[in-house]
Amino acid sequence: MTGSIAFLSETRSDCDLNACGLTLNIGRQRLTEEEFNALLLKAQKEGVLERQVKMLKGEVVNTSENRQALHTSLRSEDPASPHYEEVNETRERMYALAEAVRNGQWLGATGKKITDVINVGIGGSEMGPHAVYHALRDINPSIRLHFLSAVDGVLADRILGVLNPETTLTVISSKSFSTRETMLNAELVNEWYEKAGIRTQKERACHVFLVSAKESACQEMNLPEENRFPIWSWVGGRFSVWGAIGLPLVIALGPDVFKAFLRGAHEMDRHMIGAKPEENLPLTLALLSYWNSTKLSMVSHCLLPYDERLRLVVAWLQQLEMESLGKSVRPDGSIITTRTGQAVWGGFGNEAQHSFYQWLRDGSSRTSIDLVWCDEPGHTHAHHHLVLNANAQAQAEALVTRQSPSEEFFNAVTTIRIKKLTPETLGAFMALYEHKTTMLATLYGLNAFDQPAVEYGKRLCRELETKLSR
Repeated sequence: MTGSIAFLSETRSDCDLNACGLTLNIGRQRLTEEEFNALLLKAQKEGVLERQVKMLKGEVVNTSENRQALHTSLRSEDPASPHYEEVNETRERMYALAEAVRNGQWLGATGKKITDVINVGIGGSEMGPHAVYHALRDINPSIRLHFLSAVDGVLADRILGVLNPETTLTVISSKSFSTRETMLNAELVNEWYEKAGIRTQKERACHVFLVSAKESACQEMNLPEENRFPIWSWVGGRFSVWGAIGLPLVIALGPDVFKAFLRGAHEMDRHMIGAKPEENLPLTLALLSYWNSTKLSMVSHCLLPYDERLRLVVAWLQQLEMESLGKSVRPDGSIITTRTGQAVWGGFGNEAQHSFYQWLRDGSSRTSIDLVWCDEPGHTHAHHHLVLNANAQAQAEALVTRQSPSEEFFNAVTTIRIKKLTPETLGAFMALYEHKTTMLATLYGLNAFDQPAVEYGKRLCRELETKLSR
C-alpha cells in the first residue's frame, strides 16, 4: 500500500513553512502536492478560516451551549477585540499582585515573604499552567510553583509536607467552583493553614486567591471579594491558560514573561488570520491531520518533543485535542460515521527512542507524528545539545523508513523547529495547536468547545461517592 502513497517532498520542492519563530517541514507527509492542494480547496469550501475569524470576532461558535469561544481575546493586544476592557482590567490586577508578591510588598499573615505558590486545579486549570511553568521556569526560581491536581493524598502530602504555610500562597482555580477534586483539595489546604494558626478572613486573605466564574466563590470560602479573579463563560478550561488561570504563572515567572507569552500567541493569531492558506501553519497542521485520520486511517497522533522544557506539552495537547475532538455527534444531533479526532500521545523524544520507537518503526500500525526540536539550547552544554538534535533529525528520517517489509503499516512525520524557546515562541507554539484543533472541528463538523461525556462522568462519580459514603 505504501508504494502507492507518495511523500509530499517528492512532488513539492519547498516543504518548509515559517512563522513566529517556528518552522514546519511537511515533506515526510504521505500525500502528493495535488492531494494537498485538494485539501486547501476543501478548507475554502468548508469556510475553515472564515469560521476562525468569526470565533475571534465574538460570534457564537459554541452552539450547544450558545456561547462565544474567545480565548484569543485573553491574549489580544487589540483594544477592538471583544471584552478587551474587562480582560485588560483582570490582567492588570494579576500583574499588580504578582509584582507585590515578588518584590516583598505582599507578605504572608505572619509577615514573611512568599516563597512558594500552590496551584489547586485540575484539567484545564492545571495542564496549561503546568506545561508553561515546566518550559519557562528558572533553574533555581525565587518563587517555586507546585501543582495539586488529583485527589490523591500522596500528592497532597508530598506538596504540603515540605512547604511552610506562612510563606505559601495558594491559588484555587475552578470555573464552576464545584469541581469535586479541586474543592476537596481546597478544603485540605484550608485545614493546613488553620493548623498553622492562619484562621481569620484577614489572615487567610494574605494566602488564598480564587480564580472562578462563580460570583459567590469568595463568600463560600470566607474571603474578601478582591481575592477573586474572574473566568468568563466564553472561555473553555482547556483554552484558558492565557487568562486568570495563568495567575500562578504570573507570580512565579513574573509579569514580563507572561506578557511575552501572550504576545507570542497573539502573533500566531495574526498569522492565522493573515497568511495565505498554503503558507498558514495551523491550517496546514489541521489539513494534514484530517487527511491522516480520514484518508489514511491513522487513529493516533504522537507528539515527540526533543527538549526537556516541552515534556509536559504532550499532556496539554492530549487534553486539548481529545476533549475537543473526541465526539461522534454533530451539533445538530446527527451521528458522524467517519473518523474524527485522533488519540494523542507521546513523550520526550530521546527517552522514547529507548521505549516505544520500536513499536513506531516496526509495529503493525499507522501513526502520524509531530517531532519537535529547538535550534538553540536552553543550557550551556553544547555537546549535549548537538547529540540531542542529531537524534531528533535522524529519527525524523528513521520513523518514515520501515524495517518491516509490510507495505500496510507506515508513519507520516511533520517536524517543527523552534529557533529559540522563549516565552514568545512557546506562546506561538501552543496557539498553533489551539488553532489546529478548532479548524479540525470545522472540518469534522464538530463543536470543539463542549464536553458532554466529561460532564456525564462527573455526575456518575458524584452519585457513586454518595452511595459509598453511607
